[in-house]
Parts: sequence; structure tokens; C-alpha cells
Amino acid sequence: RSFWEIKEEKINKVLKVLEKNQPILLKRVRELRKPRFVKARGVSELGSLVIVMYAAPKEVKRERIKNFLIRAPCIRLCRSVYAFSQNHLLFDKKNELVDAFKFSTFIRGIQGHVKVIPRVVAATAGSNERLLQEIRRQTEGKVSDIIENCKELYRKAVNGDDAASIRSSLSKNKKRLLALKKVVTFHEKWVKMDFSRSSMRLYKAFKKVSSVVNRK
Repeated sequence: RSFWEIKEEKINKVLKVLEKNQPILLKRVRELRKPRFVKARGVSELGSLVIVMYAAPKEVKRERIKNFLIRAPCIRLCRSVYAFSQNHLLFDKKNELVDAFKFSTFIRGIQGHVKVIPRVVAATAGSNERLLQEIRRQTEGKVSDIIENCKELYRKAVNGDDAASIRSSLSKNKKRLLALKKVVTFHEKWVKMDFSRSSMRLYKAFKKVSSVVNRK
């Protein structure tokens, strides 16, 4: 997957090449659009987005950027390209999470190059739907990652592996869980998406391993 910037007069030509790949079409608009829930169709319109593209220095580990993005309610469009809600503060009143400004500031702080494109919206209903699917898929993926880590820690704890190492890993997972909880709450407000089942699975997995570790 890649991100292309295309002039309006060339869109139809490019779409003929990409039509079988179900591209996500985005366009710039002058006004700031708020997200809204369309009852008749039962879907949410994302509203205005901010696209952040970056190139990090080679000496900066990708893990550092990945860890910073744990608190970011964004959509990964492709490698090094992310979409953030331009209405971020509507859903993060305390400004605790990472928005487009914080992320671009972070990248500049590590001497990276950043390009920011504001006032971007989904150009078609199909593109809006594919973005919603990406939010669901990417969020569920993060939940599954933590659950798998908890299962692995549980196995290690039961087998009597090093308790200090397990507690350290569990502490890191707790921080990830708390950050993800806030991101999930943001998405639930932004696009009216229900993650209650996934959240329950996550809490059960964490509680299970915590109970074993705390007994040691």
C-alpha cells in the first residue's frame, strides 16, 4: 500500500489503473467538517482529517516511534503516513492523547522530516467505509497483541520463570492497556464504534496473568 498525491485533472486516469485495488480516495476542502453519524445509513462520517507524512532519521529505531503512537487515535494509511481527526479536542477534552500536532512535533524533535496536510476528507462513501474498517482492524489488532503478550506472560509465570522479568513486562503491558483504553474511548466517541467485547477480552487476559504474578 502507498500514498499518492494526485492533481485533480489526473484522477480519472489514475482511478482506472487502481479501481481493482479499492483505493481510499481523499480530497482537500476549504472548510473544517465535523464528524457526524448518519442514522439512515447507520454509519459515521469521519469529518476533517489531518494527514501526517514523515521520514525519520536512520539512527532512530522504529520502536521509539511505535511507542509514541500508542497514545494516538489515528489511522495508519501506509508506512510513515497517518490520518488524525482534525476535530481531536471534541473527543479528548483533557488533551491527554497524541494528535497530529503532537506527533509532527515529536518527529521534528528527533530530526525527522514532516509534511502535514490539513482539511482532508473521504472523497466517497466507499472510502469513508474503508477508513472505518481500518480503524476497527487496527484497534482490534492492538487489543490482540496485548492479549497474546498476557497469555505468554501467564505461561511463563505458571512455569516459574524469572518473577522480576515477568513483573517488568506486565507493567509495560499495563501502560499499553491504559493508553489503548483511552484511544478506544476516543474512537467510540468519534465514529460511534463499539469495542466493548474486545475490551472485556483484554481486561480478562490482563486480570488472569496479574492474579498469578501477584501470588508469587
